[in-house]
Amino acid sequence: MKSKYSMMVLTFLIGVIVGGGIIWLSCCNCCNKHCQGQGECCQHPIIHKNPEKIDVPTANQYYHNYMKNPISVDSIIAFTITMDQYEAMNLILKAEAANTVHGFRFYMGNKKVGAEPVIIVVGTGSPDKTGTVFSTPASGAGLCPFICDKNSPITK
Repeated sequence: MKSKYSMMVLTFLIGVIVGGGIIWLSCCNCCNKHCQGQGECCQHPIIHKNPEKIDVPTANQYYHNYMKNPISVDSIIAFTITMDQYEAMNLILKAEAANTVHGFRFYMGNKKVGAEPVIIVVGTGSPDKTGTVFSTPASGAGLCPFICDKNSPITK
């Protein structure tokens, strides 16, 4: 009887310790940083922040800021999108009539000339669906050869 009770308590304690360790690892160690002590742990390195909803004139300004000094590419091998752009696509599908969105278009932009680039996400149709437009950080996304998996079995 005593042994059964001890085994249940031990199992419970091991579960609490393992569960707490998993929560700590997923929350506080995801990008090799410690918790800030404010109830927030570091964000996953791929997910920077939620997409920012912007209007068409703002998207147009971001685009023109980028075009003042665009990145030149001779050939495109692949294109990487982040979870931010994926979330923007989901939000566009929810906001627009889903049967009118045929795909998604990603425009490069800069909030200010020379600033870190952003990616502007819109739904495609005929013409672009500009009723719902999002801006997302460009960090971690973009064209390959700039953002490539050099060890991908697809390109070997």
